[in-house]
Amino acid sequence: MQISQNPVADFGRSAISYPDGVAAAAAALNDTTGSVGLDEQLVAYHALSARWGGAGHVERAALAQVLVDSPFAKAVQSALNTFTRAAWAGTSAVPPAPQRQALEAFDGLSETAQTIVASLQVGLESSNSPSSVSDYRSRLQANLDGAQAPAARPIDTVTLSAEAQARLAGGVSPDASPAASENASPEMAVAINAYGKAAR
Repeated sequence: MQISQNPVADFGRSAISYPDGVAAAAAALNDTTGSVGLDEQLVAYHALSARWGGAGHVERAALAQVLVDSPFAKAVQSALNTFTRAAWAGTSAVPPAPQRQALEAFDGLSETAQTIVASLQVGLESSNSPSSVSDYRSRLQANLDGAQAPAARPIDTVTLSAEAQARLAGGVSPDASPAASENASPEMAVAINAYGKAAR
């Protein structure tokens, strides 16, 4: 089942601008007969949620009832609570465990709950429009795939000294003993010269 890509627009500007539109949206969320479909209820829910942002204190009090206490609002809360509890992988979980847990939790939901969670895009970055069930699941799968991808290993680099490069090339290593022995004590100069000869 897929939901509208822009439920507020589909519900109509009257749902936001006119009292009869708001009343119709509220009626959809309070329906207990089953005559109002899930997609229509989601459209109404999004429309009233959008209206909440610009509403005054008195109107917000009226909207609170339908957005919190209506039968559909309770269904939304149940779906979200079920999903978030099942998706929680624990504080010590590291990728890809949280991503796998979220996908498995979503797959374990009922079709209705999946549609609600996808519509609200739980756990995903906000977007201008709700996701369909298939789109939302694809994004959860992409998150898991990304977390499971092996991280690129850094390339180890070693900088060789001129002496080491000369030795690897099969040449004679530079003799640093004369320069070093100029300021060295007589005993140190003897040791440095001996090391230089042994290195050759």
